[in-house]
Amino acid sequence: MGSYRQLTGMQKSPDRPDRVAPLPEHYEGTNVPYRGTQNHGVEIPKDAEYETREFEFKQDETKPVYLPDPDNDIAEPIPVRIVQGESKRERLDWRAVRFIVQDVPQQILGRHEKRRNVVIRVHDVKSDGTTENSDPIYLGNDSGLRPMLGFRIPAGAQFDSLRSTEDVWAVAEPGTQVEISIIYEFGVEL
Repeated sequence: MGSYRQLTGMQKSPDRPDRVAPLPEHYEGTNVPYRGTQNHGVEIPKDAEYETREFEFKQDETKPVYLPDPDNDIAEPIPVRIVQGESKRERLDWRAVRFIVQDVPQQILGRHEKRRNVVIRVHDVKSDGTTENSDPIYLGNDSGLRPMLGFRIPAGAQFDSLRSTEDVWAVAEPGTQVEISIIYEFGVEL
């Protein structure tokens, strides 16, 4: 095997331009280490060395960057509107609903941003009025509610400490139906 030998006519291609020699990066003006090309209101000392990355100002030549104007100490006030959860012009309204809770999770209250208070009462008499109910219900916050995962409210009991604005779901034990009454208060802006 022989080696490749470049002939005289093959040294430069007439179709290709000459290569440009790379130039190091250059900044217009002064490039101060750790601060860049902006002086940020601080004058650069005449005897400063910019070749090292450990550039520092001399302590006696430093000047404060910001001096407050003594004539204009107080800024003009900016008008601000305060938005609160409760309006000054708001009235309190309420609704009452009844449900028959079964062994399949069902949403008994939807999300309501202005809801204040919820009272849930589990009836101790069945809807036909003849037989007594002893079955509890279980409360939860989503459709994945199961009796073993929910908050138990026994028959004849009233739950009145729910102050959530989110969904409320209910489920009964397998094979049972339980009647409940709900009353809830909510704010209405005028």
